[in-house]
Amino acid sequence: MILFYTLLIVCFMTIIFFLIRLLSIKKEMKKITKQLKSYNHQRTNKKIDIALLDQPIESLGTEINKLVDMHIKEKRERIQAENELKQMIANMSHDLRTPLTSIVGYIHLAESDEIPEVERKEYISIAKKRAKRLETLLSDFFELSMIESIDYQLKLEKTNLKKIVIDVLVNFYDRFNEKKIEPIINLPDNDIFISSDESAVIRVIENLLSNSLKHSNGDIMISLEEKESKARLVIRNDAPSLTENEVERIFNRFYMADRSRSEKNTGLGLSIVKSLMEKMNGTTNGYLDEGQLSIICEWESVKNE
Repeated sequence: MILFYTLLIVCFMTIIFFLIRLLSIKKEMKKITKQLKSYNHQRTNKKIDIALLDQPIESLGTEINKLVDMHIKEKRERIQAENELKQMIANMSHDLRTPLTSIVGYIHLAESDEIPEVERKEYISIAKKRAKRLETLLSDFFELSMIESIDYQLKLEKTNLKKIVIDVLVNFYDRFNEKKIEPIINLPDNDIFISSDESAVIRVIENLLSNSLKHSNGDIMISLEEKESKARLVIRNDAPSLTENEVERIFNRFYMADRSRSEKNTGLGLSIVKSLMEKMNGTTNGYLDEGQLSIICEWESVKNE
C-alpha cells in the first residue's frame, strides 16, 4: 500500500513538473512570438531573448537570430545599393547635362551671323571637344555595364604581365612627354606570368596610367614585382588634396574626389579597373601615404614551365 501511494505521489509530482514545464515552454513561445511580431512590424531590430533553458527552444532562438542577422544585413545592403544607385543617377545626370548644355550653348553662338569666322570656328571646335567627352562617357558607361553583367566572361590564359606593362608604357610615351613627366619605372629582370585576359590587363593598365596623368603634376612611379606567389603592379602618383575617406570611394561609379576636375574625369575609369580585376580573380586597392596615392593590382602568379 505504501508503495502504491509512493508511486502515486511520484506520478503526481511528475505530472505537475511536466505541466509547469509545458506552461513555461508555452509562455516562452508566446514571448518569442511577441518579439517576432515587434520585429516584423519594424518596431525593433532587437534579437530574440530566451529566458528558458531548453535546448530545442534555444536552438530555435539561435536560428531565428541568424535569420534576423541576415535580414538586417540584406536590408543594410539594399539601402546602400539604393543610395549608390541614386548617387550614380545624380552623377550621371550631372555629367551628361554639363557637356550637353555646353555643346548647345556653343552651337548657338556659332550660328550667330554677327560673330567673326575665327570665333565661329573656335566655338565649333569647343563643341566638338565637348561632344567627344560625352561620347567617351557614354562609351565607358556602356563598357562598365557590360563588364558587370553576369554573362560577361573573360578568357583567362597564361599571360606575360611584364611584357604587357612594357608595351603599354611605350604607347604612353607621347602622353608622358606631353605633360613633361618622366615616369619612374621599376621592373624585375625576370618575366612574370599570370592567368588573365590580355586585353583586360591592357585596359586596366591604360586606365590607371590615364588616371595618374590626369591628376598628377609630379612624379609617377610604376613598379612590378612578384612576391609570395603574387604578381603586384603598383602605380603611384602625387595626390596632395586627396583624403583617406576619398580614397575608399575612388573605385565607386562616377565618384569624383574633386568635382572641379569633371571636365577631365568621367569617374568611370577606376570602376572599370576594379570590375575587370574581379573578373580576373584579382584584387585592386588604393592607399594614401604622405600625399601620394598608390593603386595596387594583384594577381596570382603562374609558374613559367
